[in-house]
Amino acid sequence: MSGHHHHHENDLTEKKLFFSVVSNLIISLSEIIGGMISNSLALISDSLHNLNDTFALVLSYVARKISKKPKDTIRTYGYKRVEILAAFINTVFLLAVAIFLIVEGIKKFYNPEVIDGKLMLIISIIGLLGNLITAFLLFKESKDNLNIKATFVHIASDTLSSVLIIFGAIFIYKYNWYILDPLFTLFISGYIIYESYSLLKESVNILIQGIPNDIDLDGIKREVEKLNFVDDVHHIHVWTTDGKDKYLECHVSLNENDNYDLDDYLKRINSLLHEKFDISHTTIQFEKNICKGGK
Repeated sequence: MSGHHHHHENDLTEKKLFFSVVSNLIISLSEIIGGMISNSLALISDSLHNLNDTFALVLSYVARKISKKPKDTIRTYGYKRVEILAAFINTVFLLAVAIFLIVEGIKKFYNPEVIDGKLMLIISIIGLLGNLITAFLLFKESKDNLNIKATFVHIASDTLSSVLIIFGAIFIYKYNWYILDPLFTLFISGYIIYESYSLLKESVNILIQGIPNDIDLDGIKREVEKLNFVDDVHHIHVWTTDGKDKYLECHVSLNENDNYDLDDYLKRINSLLHEKFDISHTTIQFEKNICKGGK
């Protein structure tokens, strides 16, 4: 039953991603055309952001498909990390778009142009509705999956930019405050960079097999060494393949004893690691005199 439920959730997530791709592509094309006609850089910036979102959604969708492939003799850990790679690529593209928009926003800040506020308002409302629908679809999955989370950040920042553009369009339409267009563009770009930093940091840490954020190596060493049969724990390595599944390998030096029950020792260590550190995949090397004292 649990396997069937998990399979159903995967299918539902993929359907949501596919629908989001189509929705974002329509929004992007609408905003590009509307931005060019109305002469609004903020609207064009939102369209490029949306277009980047569409690419991000496609990449997330493909990565999720690949990540479900079973492990084989070449990819012995499976393909889960493909989703992390997709999150990394998505975030890099997002940062590149933000930097491009900052440069263009600064140019337009010093040379503001006449903008069709009415058209800008209509297109930005359409964009907001589309982003809200996509954000609603992906919100639940974004809590547990870094790949979906990276895509959700794209959509969330786009939703914010759409709200800002609507306000800007109202003031441009009523009072001809054209300077708001590049100002909002710079604000949106700054927000994108702020939100992208933590995602980039987390995805890079996983790709280079860094220690997961919630893991304390000294804490693991202290807890395992509390077991009465353990003399010392060293060469501890902890990593994750996808931000959820954690792996550990270490050397455990045993106390002097005439009757070693290695199966029981292994069971007790694994139980401790699972309960206190949520680690379920381990490779533990028991030692008596080799590497004594962690040497």
